[in-house]
Amino acid sequence: MIEIEERTAELTKYIFKAPKWSYSLPFLLIFSIIIGMGALKFGHGWLWGAKAGLALIGAPAVISAVLTPPIALKFGGVTTLNRSSLLALACTIVIGVFCGASALFSVLLNASLTFDGYIMALGVVFAMRMLVLLGISNKSIWRTSPPASLQTLFGGMFLLFYTHSEIYYVNLVIGCAIFTLACYLFVRYIDAPVKKSFGVSGLDFIRSFIALTADGRSEMEDFFRKMGEAVDVPVTILNFATNGKSKATFVTAMVHPGPMGEIGGGNLPVKIANSLDGVVFVPHSTAYHDFNLVSATEIQKIISAAQSALAGVRYADKGTRSIRVKNGDVMILGQRFDDSVLLTATQSPLPTEDIEFAVGLAAISEARVKGVKHAALVDAHNCATGKSRIITPGSRISYEIIRAVSDATERLLAMPEGKIRIGVSKRDAMYSIEEGMGALGIRVAVVEALGQKTAYVLIDGNNMVAGLREAIISALPTDETEIMTTDTHVVNMASGNNFVGMKMDRDELIKTIKEMTDEAIADLGPVQVGMNTEFAEDVIIFGSHRTAQLASTVNAIMAMGGALAISIVIVALVLAMLAFAMTS
Repeated sequence: MIEIEERTAELTKYIFKAPKWSYSLPFLLIFSIIIGMGALKFGHGWLWGAKAGLALIGAPAVISAVLTPPIALKFGGVTTLNRSSLLALACTIVIGVFCGASALFSVLLNASLTFDGYIMALGVVFAMRMLVLLGISNKSIWRTSPPASLQTLFGGMFLLFYTHSEIYYVNLVIGCAIFTLACYLFVRYIDAPVKKSFGVSGLDFIRSFIALTADGRSEMEDFFRKMGEAVDVPVTILNFATNGKSKATFVTAMVHPGPMGEIGGGNLPVKIANSLDGVVFVPHSTAYHDFNLVSATEIQKIISAAQSALAGVRYADKGTRSIRVKNGDVMILGQRFDDSVLLTATQSPLPTEDIEFAVGLAAISEARVKGVKHAALVDAHNCATGKSRIITPGSRISYEIIRAVSDATERLLAMPEGKIRIGVSKRDAMYSIEEGMGALGIRVAVVEALGQKTAYVLIDGNNMVAGLREAIISALPTDETEIMTTDTHVVNMASGNNFVGMKMDRDELIKTIKEMTDEAIADLGPVQVGMNTEFAEDVIIFGSHRTAQLASTVNAIMAMGGALAISIVIVALVLAMLAFAMTS
């Protein structure tokens, strides 16, 4: 459902790519020299101040930038030189601001406060580094403390070249202790909502999300696995074979190909297609985001069930013409093959979105009650406006789907059968993932029965802009046509709104599909056909309503976390200033 996809993708606004270290480190060195010449002269000339700036600000920053990645790794965290350099630069700017302010107050109050400001800045830097590294590297306060303390530690060491007053180091220890407590309280706040709702760490989610969007790492799957639950998934195969070899195979697995990118089942259609022979079609079945796979490894369970179902197919050489059945806003394209039916549902031109698992299961059961042995129900997923909603049990649309399936099945069972022929055509992706097309590209199957040609067009994408389905159908030479999308979520790393046709040349897309349909018609040949269903057992999915809850909770935490972090740092700073005043 688009709203959930948008909530999840919305988190990417908090992610940015760190500049290369070769930009950050020279800039911080230049900045430290400038601050030194202005605020760290200590009554000497600007050259002396420049050296002091390098020693007290620049050198600790560079050393911490270089040492943070290996030390973080040693303690179970992960960060990069680019990120640690950017963090060091940000901390350098904070130190510069504090040193500049303390130099100004020294002049106004006729007192020597520069070192006090510098010590205060080192405490703030320790807090900043702790908070950032907790978010991107390691959620443990104690394991994060060593890499977080580097800039503060080396700053304090280099301060020995300029003063040996013990009071500064006492204040530094007190300040760091206060800031450590502040960070602990912040982490408890951040983790509490997610732990209470899902039993897992919110920082784990944030860190794994950053790893996915910034680095492409799949740590997010470990997080999802902790909160997932096991279900048995129906997997239905419709196979068209010639001379004992698969020519075309339709696979409908009642899971959702999400949540995003290649995480979980996001690339489910491609992986299923690559595991079977012939031209494989993996249209969107009846499931929504709660049936996202927690890990790409779970896809193998779906594949195994599909292969088992394929091995158990019983073949015939007959089928009916396809029919259209409308009930309310729902339209079904149905076709019977021997004792089984293929049913494709759409609401176009009204927005259509995911059909909940229970609705699809009820509709399939209704078809079987009517007398068919197997039924495959496809959510064509072919009309989106950005305002689509999932179809839940009890809704008006859900009853329309069930009634339409029932009517279509009853009519198909009463129709005469004839020999069938099928022709296929496929194209690899002609557009990029960013433009809304997955690697499976476009696949067309034309089924001929009793003189009627029916085209099934599948595009590897997540839904389709409104009106494009009708434009494609009107351009094709077949008697009946349905346009389907796979609902792949590899196209949804940055946004849930990345529909087929939104960023594509529509005329080129329609022309290509027409050419493919002509190729499929030219490829028509007699086949044996059969359908079978097996269950993929103990498939770990997200679970009931957890996707929406998780996305909403984390978005709220991220929105409030920045303000809370600033507030905690300010309170800790005030406490540190009071402590400094008491020890002076």
